[in-house]
Amino acid sequence: MITWRGQTDAEFGFIQRLKDLGVDAEYEIFDAARDQNRLAGFLRESRDKLKSKDLIYTFGTTATQTVKNFNPDGVPHLFNIVANPVGVGIAASHGSPAFGITGAKMALSPEVNIQLLEQLYPFMRIAVLFDPREDNSVSELDKITAVSEALGKEVLRLRLSPDARTSRLQIDALTPQLKSADVIYVTAASSFIAYFDLLKQILPQDVVSMGSSTAYINEGITLAFGTEYRERGEAAANMAARILQDGVSPNDLPIDEIAANEATLYINTHHQSVPKLRLSRTNNPIVLK
Repeated sequence: MITWRGQTDAEFGFIQRLKDLGVDAEYEIFDAARDQNRLAGFLRESRDKLKSKDLIYTFGTTATQTVKNFNPDGVPHLFNIVANPVGVGIAASHGSPAFGITGAKMALSPEVNIQLLEQLYPFMRIAVLFDPREDNSVSELDKITAVSEALGKEVLRLRLSPDARTSRLQIDALTPQLKSADVIYVTAASSFIAYFDLLKQILPQDVVSMGSSTAYINEGITLAFGTEYRERGEAAANMAARILQDGVSPNDLPIDEIAANEATLYINTHHQSVPKLRLSRTNNPIVLK
């Protein structure tokens, strides 16, 4: 089990569900601590040990990509909490993942998110926050841009590197642009989760903001569609059981996705922009946070 920023509810849900399914698994857990070099060093040093494993579990896009690139001799690989596995090259397709890897997708597609957001709050000008160092964030930015521009929207592509020494300068530069937008979209980036205080500082309270991940719901955004980390862990465990108990190849297990009509709408009730939302227009279940 390889985590990116420590164990989360996704891992706790995974472990418990696998136990409930009767899988008596032994775990070796390594945390990359958001350091790709640290992870690469572990993989090099542990190559022989990894060959003996029945399954490798990875959390997040960066950890999953890094493990996939090391390709530890065909050991079945299961990812979790990856927003866009096909877009970043982790999987060939959602139906036939290939590469000996499959898993549970965290986010709805950018196309679906934009459609759902438009139902709640029609807009013309959208600001998209992304971290240029994270492939997943950049991939999502490109899709949001393409979808929004196809609908005649104006897109502001705004870079944010939360852990950079220039964070104060970034806030000063981005604030007026964010305030000028009708809505703000926050792409999936582990750096945004790790430095959530910066998001709270930079997101205007009176502008509707949407997160790609439900993990942002307590970090200053207005809303997010999706599900909880624990549920994704349970979904990944169901797939792991197929691999470990039934001998199914990851190539034959379609990526587990959240259906748009089943996604929960999470709303940050403390956000000043909530009254702008047309909640009567959604058919999705609503959870107030």
